[in-house]
Amino acid sequence: MCTSLTLETADRKHVLARTMDFAFQLGTEVILYPRRYSWNSEADGKAHQTQYAFIGMGRKLGNILFADGINENGLSCAALYFPGYAEYEKTIREDTVHIAPHEFVTWVLSVCQSLEDVKEKIRSLTIVEKKLDLLDTVLPLHWILSDRTGRSLTIEPRADGLKVYDNQPGVMTNSPDFIWHVTNLQQYTGIRPKQLESKEMGGLALSAFGQGLGTVGLPGDYTPPSRFVRAVYLKEHLEPAADETKGVTAAFHILANMTIPKGAVITEEDEIHYTQYTSVMCNETGNYFHHYDNRQIQKVNLFHEDLDCLEPKVFSAKAEESIHELN
Repeated sequence: MCTSLTLETADRKHVLARTMDFAFQLGTEVILYPRRYSWNSEADGKAHQTQYAFIGMGRKLGNILFADGINENGLSCAALYFPGYAEYEKTIREDTVHIAPHEFVTWVLSVCQSLEDVKEKIRSLTIVEKKLDLLDTVLPLHWILSDRTGRSLTIEPRADGLKVYDNQPGVMTNSPDFIWHVTNLQQYTGIRPKQLESKEMGGLALSAFGQGLGTVGLPGDYTPPSRFVRAVYLKEHLEPAADETKGVTAAFHILANMTIPKGAVITEEDEIHYTQYTSVMCNETGNYFHHYDNRQIQKVNLFHEDLDCLEPKVFSAKAEESIHELN
């Protein structure tokens, strides 16, 4: 499971942020995918070539599996789990591009420039039911995307095809589907940051024990519906961030409210489901921020790299820039 959100700063910077929550240790690293790099789809074996360089969190598994990333055009994307709802094509469809579910981030960041470009090119895309060998399962996924306009899309594979939604809240978690989550927000219209007034009941003058009475009813558990509501509320009432540094800081603070400590959630297989990393991408600057097991934020900048290098570049944590001023 995961949580993702977008933010806009006062100086018109736009970030996409996400937590990666999983029980299996993914072993991901920050990786640069260069222009004109060739990769073969696991869906049909056909070769693809990247048009645009991008950087993101991935793992080399024959092909590189990317969980999220940002490309040189300022298009960013994150894949989140969508169990019980994701449905893919069983067979190859003529006259379309074919990819496996776990190849979507690679495909979209390597060939698309903007959300409008995504909407156009996805019409000729077929996502084929194909197992990821590492986990021996077909990954049930859906995706959130953003660009330099600050708008956001959610893409969900359903039985009747790929659904593309304009994501006005700029938030996504996991199952149920996106439309259900948006409808569910109506249950929480009474939640507010301001303190409620004291009142008299049963002849008694009643007042709050402390600040925060207006947030009573805000869900605090780790289920996808609760994380969606919590993320929307925190984003909606966030003090405006002046610039990229403040916006990235704010995104990390919001997602800290969704971070799952080890041991707090146990799967049906008795595995510990926890937050393995948190990342934030800025669409304008090409900065990719993240942290793993410690709270020190690392940064890699896409535009400081050779985007025409011959092979993908893997960044070790020691090679990345530590960001101390984010607090």
